[in-house]
Amino acid sequence: MNPGLKQAKSKQEEVKVWFSSENAPADRSWYDGPKEITYKLDQQQSINITKEEEINGTTIFVDPDNQYQEMLGVGTSLEESSIYNLSKMASGKRKQVLKELFDPKKGIGMDVIRITIGTSDFTAQDAFYTYNDIPITETDYDLSEFSIQRDIDLNIVSTLKEALKINPDIKIFASPWSPPAWMKTNNSLIGGRLEEKNTEVLAAYYRKFVQSYEAQGIPIYAMTMQNEPLLEIDYPSMYMPPEQQRELATLLRNQLDTHHLDTKLWTFDHNFTEAWDYVTTVFEDEEADASIDGIAFHDYAGDPKLMGDISRAYSDKSIHLTERSVWGTAGADRIAQYFRNGAASYNAWVTMLDSNISTHHWIGTPDPTMIIQNAKNVNKYWKIPIYYMTGNYSKFVDRGAKRIDSNYGSRDSVTNVSFLNPDNSIVTVVINQTDKAQKFRVVSEGKQFAATLPAGTVGTYEWPRPSQQENDNLIENGSFETGTLDQWTGRNNGVSAHKADADEPFTGIYKLTHWHSDAYQQQSAQRITNVPDGTYEASVWVRSGGGQNKLHFYANDYGGAKKITEIGSSPVTSYTKYKIDDIQITNGQVEVGVCSDANAGNWAAFDRFELKQLK
Repeated sequence: MNPGLKQAKSKQEEVKVWFSSENAPADRSWYDGPKEITYKLDQQQSINITKEEEINGTTIFVDPDNQYQEMLGVGTSLEESSIYNLSKMASGKRKQVLKELFDPKKGIGMDVIRITIGTSDFTAQDAFYTYNDIPITETDYDLSEFSIQRDIDLNIVSTLKEALKINPDIKIFASPWSPPAWMKTNNSLIGGRLEEKNTEVLAAYYRKFVQSYEAQGIPIYAMTMQNEPLLEIDYPSMYMPPEQQRELATLLRNQLDTHHLDTKLWTFDHNFTEAWDYVTTVFEDEEADASIDGIAFHDYAGDPKLMGDISRAYSDKSIHLTERSVWGTAGADRIAQYFRNGAASYNAWVTMLDSNISTHHWIGTPDPTMIIQNAKNVNKYWKIPIYYMTGNYSKFVDRGAKRIDSNYGSRDSVTNVSFLNPDNSIVTVVINQTDKAQKFRVVSEGKQFAATLPAGTVGTYEWPRPSQQENDNLIENGSFETGTLDQWTGRNNGVSAHKADADEPFTGIYKLTHWHSDAYQQQSAQRITNVPDGTYEASVWVRSGGGQNKLHFYANDYGGAKKITEIGSSPVTSYTKYKIDDIQITNGQVEVGVCSDANAGNWAAFDRFELKQLK
């Protein structure tokens, strides 16, 4: 993700394309040996950009003017299990693997690495360790016994230095699995809690970790304060309630600031399902709120939409998906969902185990890592499809890119996520999870390209943004991205049944919804004035649960008879475009709107209203 080292950008009016394909996703037979992979981030024939024209296939609308989070990057972990396997290789082979991971030109350009503060469950060592292991009958409040020598001896430090030499733009963040045992209630690295009196010394312990790594030439960009703080399990872990984490955040921020360390603090670092209660409790404290820069998530329970809700509620905090390996096109789509729900970074977990699925202390059996080492010949290894699919993101989305608006699509055809790079190139990653090729088109700023994506394949489409054109849509707030009904007028039978909400929009974050628990009649309309006389087309994208007595889209008061396009009472299961053609405006104005005559509980969703003059 280094724009200075990646391949040259596309020429004007041309889209560059790269494919990666799946094979036996998450199947542990990958540990037995390599398999055939049809596409390995292979460049395809470029596609011409043409004028906008509908096709028989999915339409992806990309709007570079509607921008969201700034991207930090895409990466993986260099926990001790992976480093142990890397360390068994000859130096040339080890460097080759690291280049394939982190080199922006010769590899897939990953630029965010997660490391562990002390040991995790993914270690090849027989004994778990921290940086201050002393007899449990003793204490060390001045941290005189603190040392990262184990990380040096186990080649963690040297491997990180080698990765940074390959890609100096790498950002490293760290997560602790457990403080030293003497700080905890159970005098063990496994489970337990932090003694309340030891919060301050733990803050100093983490500060010394950051200092020690910086002294080795390894800056720590950010850290979480406890990996999975709501989990106690039979490997290094600790329960840390939000009240304790917010106290730790304030103390640690003070420690870092006092020692002129700019490491960022990310809170939580656990699953979507538990996030709301934890995060809101942390940020109730003003000092903790000011101390924390971001929110970290894992994806082992819950829906990424919860992460999106939190990102909107705490828009001053960066969002990070810090742990979850995925596989196949479903996995590539999951990564798209992370980004569509506010994540500025994504990190896989565990980079390389060997063909014996070794060595680790996790309580389960890991699914295949993106790189697998041959246990019988440690200098041989193979890459599985998700390595290449991750590269569909990491190699082309530059640090500092903004995620931009696009409609998600459908898993029955194609899904996607889009970005605007700092050099003004647009990158759209499109995922086909089906068992047949899918046709689609990408429409952006009045132009389009049409493409076909093979079954079970991820495609990256990159093109230069053309010179910006004036928006020719005359409807204001047509996608409700203000989060309000500004510019829209509601008429009803006494029961107001329309609102702007964030529940499954077509594009962007918000949409218009008609719904009420009672029977209702609802009209939502916008009157557009000072319209040059001429011929116009109006359109809207609609989903509906069906059951209404009447549901239609209309144009009126334009100098001619009212025009109606029926949406009808049958369910509209996926967003569908409804149009009104040949609106001959002769009086300088027009009213465009939708009307529901509905029974209790009927709903309809509307998005992307447009009114454009036909030329």
